[in-house]
Amino acid sequence: MKNKLFDDLPKTVKISTGKWLYILRDKGEGYLLYDPINEKEMGRILVDDAGQWIYDGEQLDVYEAEEVAGAITGHEKEMEELLKSLKED
Repeated sequence: MKNKLFDDLPKTVKISTGKWLYILRDKGEGYLLYDPINEKEMGRILVDDAGQWIYDGEQLDVYEAEEVAGAITGHEKEMEELLKSLKED
């Protein structure tokens, strides 16, 4: 059930600079970022068990990477809280 919930992460995100990015979960502990308009990879966001993230790429600036990471980690925290509340009931 947990995997199904995490598969519902945002598929796209629009950042403040106007870029649209696909967020694709990869096989490891991260997410591939893809620009569908320019058809190119934009790097990866890696997230550890503690929710700490790092941007692995050169196409986004620090602020753009923070926005994308916030969208990813924010949804993960919401899912963790949902799972905890379901277990408590």
